[in-house]
Amino acid sequence: MDISKRASQISPFYVMELLEKARMMELQGHRVIHMEVGEPGFETPDSIKSAAAAALAEGKTFYTHSLGIPELRQAISDEYAASCGIYIPPDRIIITNGSSAAFVLIFATLLEPGRTLALSDPGYPCYKNIALLTDCTIKPIEVSPETNYEILPQYLDETPWPDLLVIANPSNPTGAVYRPETVIALHQRMSVAGGLLVVDEIYSGLTYDIDFSSSASISDDIVVVSGFSKAYAMTGWRLGWMIVPSDLVRPIQKLAQNLFIAPPSISQYAALNAFDEKEELAKMRALYKERRDFLIPRLNSLGFVISRIPDGAFYIYAGIEGFGMDSMTFVERALEEAGVAITPGYDFGAFGASSHVRFSYADRIENLKEGCQRLEVWLKGLT
Repeated sequence: MDISKRASQISPFYVMELLEKARMMELQGHRVIHMEVGEPGFETPDSIKSAAAAALAEGKTFYTHSLGIPELRQAISDEYAASCGIYIPPDRIIITNGSSAAFVLIFATLLEPGRTLALSDPGYPCYKNIALLTDCTIKPIEVSPETNYEILPQYLDETPWPDLLVIANPSNPTGAVYRPETVIALHQRMSVAGGLLVVDEIYSGLTYDIDFSSSASISDDIVVVSGFSKAYAMTGWRLGWMIVPSDLVRPIQKLAQNLFIAPPSISQYAALNAFDEKEELAKMRALYKERRDFLIPRLNSLGFVISRIPDGAFYIYAGIEGFGMDSMTFVERALEEAGVAITPGYDFGAFGASSHVRFSYADRIENLKEGCQRLEVWLKGLT
């Protein structure tokens, strides 16, 4: 049987392919430094793991409500009230199987042939690849360091006006944090045209030397996606959430029932303790900042070009123009010849993809130092 046209359009997730190749090298006895994958280098905090163990012991292993357990939806509402000073009704909060499932549900609910999704280039690749399943029109909008890698409101005038606009704040791969006035202006433009703004805030707990304000405080008709994977070191628990306008709850629920039945039960009960880990989260954030502040000057000394200091997430988007190699060739050779795994720009779009790579500083600083030393030796050998 032939592969469907939709499946054929979807690009590989190159960072995962590189990770899998690196894992194979490790099975063969090689040591690889991982600067490719966006996964916290910390274990899930102990209180969260203890809550999961207690939930298992209490037999909480059955399907939950399709929108998530009421206790967790209330806890998320309480957290927004405490940290942002805003009230989000729990019935507008939907628990999802990771934030990726939130985008599956949003796009399946709102996109179809004839509708347009706009997103940044460079940007997180899975937005586009999930949206391709809806047969909608996808419009990448090029962003650059000169404008903080933001989609500016006037950029929307240069496109077929989108029905849906997705921005990541903080962003992947650039680590840029949108200025509040930009998000407000984007929301206003989308609202005037009858469109919807979706803001991915999965890295919202990871910002440095800058104030962060959730877009949920701007308007009730902005969809906000977030989750426990990054700031809470819970990637494998596959648990996210989204805040949606009231009129979208029921349509999304019907899809969630059919696609996922319910979010993972043990993960939900474990996450009830996540918001109590303020001190542990602050320690992790401080260590990420330390790693960022080490890595940026070190990469600059090796010849990488970092046009803008990332204010959030745990990524550095770096230019490799001086090395005379396409980014895919560069990362493949770095892995095979230096044992350092990095992500090519092609994972994030087309604009500048051949001349950029993404470094993750989620791993321990000792490993980042070793990775840079390996790259230095390797790069000297190229000249």
